[in-house]
Amino acid sequence: MKKGFLFFFIFFLSCVSSQNLFAEKTKQAMRAYEKGDFEKAEDILTKSMEEDSLNPATEYVWALLYSNDAYPKYHLDTAHFYIEFACEHIKEQDEDHLDELEDADLYVYDLKNKKIAIDSMAFAVASTKNDIEAYEHFIQLYNDAADFDQAVTLRNQLVFAEVEAVHTWQVYAGFMRHYPEANQVEKAQIQYDKLIYEDKTRSGKIEDLERFLKEEPSTPYRHSIEKKIFEDYVGELDSDRMIDFFNKYNNPVLATRTLNMLYYLDRMTFSGLENDLKIKSNFMDSVNQLEELNKESLAIALRDENFQFLDLEGRVFLEGSYQRVQDNYKCGSVWDELLAVESEGAKQLINRNGDVIFDGYDGQVEDLGSGLLAVEEGGMVGVIHKSGFRLLSPGYEDLELVENSLLVFEKEGKLGVMSVTGKEYIRPAFDDIYRKGSFWIFQQGENFGVSSREQIKLARDTSFEVELLFEEVELINDKYIIGFLEDAEVLLNHHLEVITPESTRRINTRHETWVIEMDEGYTTFDPELGQLSSNVYQGVLQNAEWLGLTRNGKWFVYNKNIYDEPIIGIDSLKLLGEDIAIVFREKDGLAIFPNKMVVEIVEDQYLKSIGPKIQTDTHYLVVKEGGKNILYKDGIEQFRLECDELGYISDSAFYVKKNGKYGAVGRDGRLIMRIRYDAISVAENNVAPVLYNGKFGAYNFTDRVLLRLDYQEKIKSYNSDLFIVNEDGKYGLLDKYNEIKVEPGYEQIAYWSDSSFLGLNHGFWQIVKMSDGQVVLSDVLYYEFIKDSPSEKILLIRKEEGYGIYHSKKELIIPTVFHDVMNLGNDEVQLYFTETAVPEADIYVVVYYDTHGNKLFSEAYREEVYESLVCED
Repeated sequence: MKKGFLFFFIFFLSCVSSQNLFAEKTKQAMRAYEKGDFEKAEDILTKSMEEDSLNPATEYVWALLYSNDAYPKYHLDTAHFYIEFACEHIKEQDEDHLDELEDADLYVYDLKNKKIAIDSMAFAVASTKNDIEAYEHFIQLYNDAADFDQAVTLRNQLVFAEVEAVHTWQVYAGFMRHYPEANQVEKAQIQYDKLIYEDKTRSGKIEDLERFLKEEPSTPYRHSIEKKIFEDYVGELDSDRMIDFFNKYNNPVLATRTLNMLYYLDRMTFSGLENDLKIKSNFMDSVNQLEELNKESLAIALRDENFQFLDLEGRVFLEGSYQRVQDNYKCGSVWDELLAVESEGAKQLINRNGDVIFDGYDGQVEDLGSGLLAVEEGGMVGVIHKSGFRLLSPGYEDLELVENSLLVFEKEGKLGVMSVTGKEYIRPAFDDIYRKGSFWIFQQGENFGVSSREQIKLARDTSFEVELLFEEVELINDKYIIGFLEDAEVLLNHHLEVITPESTRRINTRHETWVIEMDEGYTTFDPELGQLSSNVYQGVLQNAEWLGLTRNGKWFVYNKNIYDEPIIGIDSLKLLGEDIAIVFREKDGLAIFPNKMVVEIVEDQYLKSIGPKIQTDTHYLVVKEGGKNILYKDGIEQFRLECDELGYISDSAFYVKKNGKYGAVGRDGRLIMRIRYDAISVAENNVAPVLYNGKFGAYNFTDRVLLRLDYQEKIKSYNSDLFIVNEDGKYGLLDKYNEIKVEPGYEQIAYWSDSSFLGLNHGFWQIVKMSDGQVVLSDVLYYEFIKDSPSEKILLIRKEEGYGIYHSKKELIIPTVFHDVMNLGNDEVQLYFTETAVPEADIYVVVYYDTHGNKLFSEAYREEVYESLVCED
């Protein structure tokens, strides 16, 4: 090839100007060529080139020569160059040159035809080799050849075949970059998109998915990636992450789902949302409409063998009719936002607008909370959102939403944990998983382990491990839990850090400072500060107000917690009740109150802490001294009395006991009740029951009135002013001033109002006015409250003739003639379902009444139809 080029340039520079001579020499060269005398042809052409280097005729013959495979220097590329020059130079010749070309029996079309022939020969060579290099060579040199496009196509096919063999996104990217017009670009793009997606998102980590979307914003996998990102962002029902997703991604479908999930989490106002105001606006319009509908409590009726939903005024709430409804709807007071119905043989969940939200399931629907529903399909359970989209395909035996964040799921009888979108955090390997406070408890067989939500969340990306160390666990509060071993206890904090030493045998958490019992002694722990003392003590005494610790024979006495300045150098310590510490230094003793007031005492002196059952800020101590009982209140002496015993009745009254009999004194120690009673109890509302000669009475300390001592059982409170008393087995009412308001004569008395009471008389209940004894309701065999509030009371009553409804202000609003009466409404608004059976005709007549007792409508049913309507509760 180099020799051909050298010859070409020598010849090109040796052209002559004589056209007649040129024509003759061209003919001579042609004759020599045709005879196969290639050397002579070369010689003639060389001389001709010396005379005229731009002679197209000479260049044409050179092209003939180099394109002839019999020519020793056969070289198509050189032939191509000569014919290219010939075709180019002929455009630059004048008329004389063209005439001379004709004299050589050559014409323009001869040059063009030869060029076509040489191009075709070169393409045939490339096609025969059929490799990328050959086609690339042809494409580079023969860019105006008729076969150029075909060469490009074939070259691209071979390159793409090699790319497919390597099959990485990098080589597909290179192919598209270098061959942007190739027919295979579309295939390359598909493979590139697929492979780079698989490569860069292989980990499944959310950060890799998000990084990929930033790097490849136009990926065809964008929708599926955004769905995966959505499932991660919403998987733990974290509203902050949901808002973050909404603001990051402009996906209308997923944005609407996010809004729905946020709404069901906390009915938020969406103030933190920045993206797509139109989506928010449309969503809120829809939500506001449904919220109004969701405020209605609903009931159902059966008409033409189809169920209808009614409001509590008896009006049709939804126009649709349904073959079946969820069984509990038949009992009324339906508040479900989504209603479970069956229409045309298909189970459906519809909203209060009648729109079908979900259908096609065949089992039960359970509200998990936070807008999630567990829906049974084919015997397995999945999750849908109340707004109608599926979060989790059915595949689980049971599901429970825990901590409003994660699902505990059951598979093959074992429990695990996952996100609400199905991301498995903990494989199903446990017999039970439940939460105590902020702690998650895992059980396998008889063993328990403790974990936390934070540890479980980490299990998204790492394997979950929990040590099943304990035989049992006990929650102390949200910060601490105790695990029990065979002969030890372990205190864990909410970070799952072990607080107590290995030698811990018992942990006392009853009081403000916790006491840890160890093999070597005792130490203390402050749960508020999370600090374990390094000190070890030989003994401990503790009540609600005091903590005593002993070491080396001496006591350190603290007021409630270990950080208080202790009383030191104490020889002996005794705790009295829940509030008083008795300390001695040698023979000198002190009774110390919580306010640190002290009373001097001596060894073996009688001491008694008294007060109400529920501890208050007032503390009493009784000290015996010289035959007298001395009462101290918060360290201050109140009075001294000669008596056998002094005790607590109320903050204003104290009992005294002498010779086995009881009386009462006030705060000043003066006698209020004579010392003659067999017993005096602690007062309630400043009225204390008393027992005298086997009869019960009471004393009203507020008004200083002794209530009658005539009764067979302890007096009970009716209200703040009246008491239920029992005389000779019959009940009546006594006021706090010792006046009989209702003569004993009833088998039972129950509260109705401050002016009327429910009394059982000869087996029948009555409502009786206290003022004049007027019976406003009688002959009631049974009653139960439908509503019981100070302003309004409603009774379901049964008389011999049937059931009815009695209202505290309107009296009998539904007559007592029905076999059954049920309230399908709620506490505020009632809708009454009444039923009368005609067994002979196999007919049940149902009449509906509104909250005021007005008849709304009635229906008659055959027994089998009625059975499908009636509430089974």
